[in-house]
Amino acid sequence: MKDTTVAGLTIETRRGFIVLGLPAQISWQNYAGIREGVSRALSLASAGRARGGGRGGVVVDFGDAVLLDAAGLVLLARAETRAQLLGCPLRAVVPALSAHVRRALQLTGLSRLVPVFADVASATAAPVPGGGAGDVDTTHVLDAIRALHPGDAGLTPTPPAPSELMITTTAAGDGDHTVVHLSGMLDEITVPRLGDTLTKLVEANLRHLMVRMHDRLGVRCDPLPILLGIRWRVAAEGGCLSLPALPAKLRRIIDREGLGSVFTGCRSLEDRLLAAEPV
Repeated sequence: MKDTTVAGLTIETRRGFIVLGLPAQISWQNYAGIREGVSRALSLASAGRARGGGRGGVVVDFGDAVLLDAAGLVLLARAETRAQLLGCPLRAVVPALSAHVRRALQLTGLSRLVPVFADVASATAAPVPGGGAGDVDTTHVLDAIRALHPGDAGLTPTPPAPSELMITTTAAGDGDHTVVHLSGMLDEITVPRLGDTLTKLVEANLRHLMVRMHDRLGVRCDPLPILLGIRWRVAAEGGCLSLPALPAKLRRIIDREGLGSVFTGCRSLEDRLLAAEPV
């Protein structure tokens, strides 16, 4: 079937995999729409794996696509990060005749992170290795993409405006849960700070966390990779990470990605604690 949100983007299911056929030309002009399609496919595939309904992988088919700038490479790098966090296999199809795309994947190191196949048939036939969610660092890949596209305005960093994130923690009163209060701004500078704070709490054996965001908290970048990483870590040790009182913008992102059930936490206790907290 055809996805009408992006011209030329197709979505179908083969052998338990969701296959996305990319448009003939990939650039920053259609990047956002394609990325949303890939994210939706990963969420659906992950949910299918959780229910035991199929292998639940995603195949990104470049086909005869032409990379007009760095957008296609950045798309695949960020999709791999999300795929690892969700524990969902991600594969790429690049025909042998698309030598320019294969070369770009090799030069940037993407082909070492994402398995590359010559066609959809082989990509969906290969067995899926075992293992759950994990971590992947694509920093070196993004640096390699910048080196390959030095004049790409879409990758050129601009000095960010000064921002501030206030993080305070309080004991929930039950002797088990910890509430992390956030106010200020979540952006590319402050989100890593949030990740460091949550990591330190987990390392201090605080594994039942509630991240409560102020209703005026600004959201300028996607904090889900950090939050998902912490969530999987505490869940593996019997803990939880819940997100009560989300800002509308972040709620829309979570709903779009189909991740609402991931951050439910200890509901009955959570409701009791929130009711007892001062406004």
